[in-house]
Amino acid sequence: MKKTIERLNWDELLDLYGRISKALDACETRQAAAKARSRTAAISGEAGNGAKRVSYFNPANRAVSWNGRGRCPNWFKVAMAQGRTPEELASL
Repeated sequence: MKKTIERLNWDELLDLYGRISKALDACETRQAAAKARSRTAAISGEAGNGAKRVSYFNPANRAVSWNGRGRCPNWFKVAMAQGRTPEELASL
């Protein structure tokens, strides 16, 4: 018998939230990569003169990053809720 979301207990909901956050982060990464590829294709010559320095990395997947500007990503919010500090997530 399938459980509906209303019948999930706290631990099951937390696990589901974590899995959804990871899926959203992966989707964001794919979209960002596609956007970067299209911008790179549109620009002739070398890009990189105006590149922003990345400030924070996803602890679960270091390929996912955030420069501290714009909308705060879900993985950053989850890390803060778990007691991490921005300094812990900052790139070295």
